[in-house]
This record gives sequence, structure tokens and C-alpha cells, in this order.
Amino acid sequence: MRPAPAGPATRDLAGVDDVETVVRRFYQAVIPDPTLGPIFAAMVVDWGEHIPKLVDFWMLRLFDRPGYRGNAAGAHVPVLDRVGFGDEEMQRWLELWTETVDELFVGPVAELAKERALMAATAIGSLARRHAETSGAGVPTGIA
Repeated sequence: MRPAPAGPATRDLAGVDDVETVVRRFYQAVIPDPTLGPIFAAMVVDWGEHIPKLVDFWMLRLFDRPGYRGNAAGAHVPVLDRVGFGDEEMQRWLELWTETVDELFVGPVAELAKERALMAATAIGSLARRHAETSGAGVPTGIA
């Protein structure tokens, strides 16, 4: 893994090492976050398995590199079943992702990473609303 840039971002995301840097730095912010941290703590995430999946997901979304298999939104159903989340959590997730990307990289792929994160947050937020409606847990407000 390439070391994170020092100082203001001066270059764009260029490949798997950069994507891994963003994903790892992002979760270094998520885990202690008072809004998002408890969700991950409740799920007992195996980071050795989760990080490579996330890197594959983002490599597909940013560089069209095959490797990720699955339904990213659907993968969040067990989280919704166990601890739930809504608009506040999705908005915080998006804020932390954007801050992380902006801290590390600048350029067209970095902008795409933020656009694709908004798309993911919108899809997962929609799933959370539908889940809340069908589970009787109440309907969280959406970000979309």
C-alpha cells in the first residue's frame, strides 16, 4: 500500500493502492465516529475480509475493474435487521467519505469517487426506508 500524501492533496486516485488508502483511512474515521462507530461495533466486522471487498467495490465503481461480486445495497440488510440506520447515519457516512477523499486526492477520479458515494448512499438510504416500512420500525427520512 502506498503511503498517504502529506499536506494538501496534489494528485488523483490512480489505482488499487490509492483506493485501498482511501478505504482504510475512511474506516479509521468511521470506527471512532459517535454516529457510525456503534453500528460497526454491533456488527463485529471482520476487517480482514471487509476491506478487500470494499476495495474491489470501489475499483469496479471508479476504474471499471472486475472483481466485486454482490449486491452492495442488499449486503446492508443484516445491518438493518440488527441495528438499523437512517438518514442521519447515511449523511454522516457521506460526509466522512467526502472528507477522506478530499484530504487525500484531487482530480476527476476523486470527484467520481464522491459522486459514486452519493449514489451508493442514496441507494442504501432507499433500502433503509423500505426496510423500515416493511419491518414496522418506522420510516427514517431520506437523503435523496
